[in-house]
Amino acid sequence: MSLTDELEKLAGLHHNGQLTDQEYASGKARLLGPEIEPPEPLGQAAPVSAAAPGEKAYRSSRWSSGNLLFPDQLTLAGDGLHFRKGTLFGTQEEHINFRAVASLRIRHGIFLSNLNIETSGGSQPIFINGLWKSDACAVQAAVQSAQSAGQR
Repeated sequence: MSLTDELEKLAGLHHNGQLTDQEYASGKARLLGPEIEPPEPLGQAAPVSAAAPGEKAYRSSRWSSGNLLFPDQLTLAGDGLHFRKGTLFGTQEEHINFRAVASLRIRHGIFLSNLNIETSGGSQPIFINGLWKSDACAVQAAVQSAQSAGQR
């Protein structure tokens, strides 16, 4: 699907009221590239997460399955990945060192991607659905670069 088709589909969702103005601007910015930032809504300047300096946090879209109330969050830290899944009565958190990542698979949809991270430590794979395409590719690139830097 071409970029024009994806932008038209995104505009249609916004026109039908399925996306807010902020979600539309964010989706459009992600499709057009990282150099274009969506405008901040007036009176709302809250960060996506409370990630420490040097860490990058990615959150699943609330429009994806199972993420309406408690979206999945993946934080890339200097020493590895920190996965957080919220539930009604608590959270499930897991930290994985970059060296322990055995494989990372991405399945792209129209706007969102599913990310499957398997470890060499024997724990269950981590499945994150509803990441934006650019975020999923950024996670993959960061893991690959951290693994190649660790091998030197």
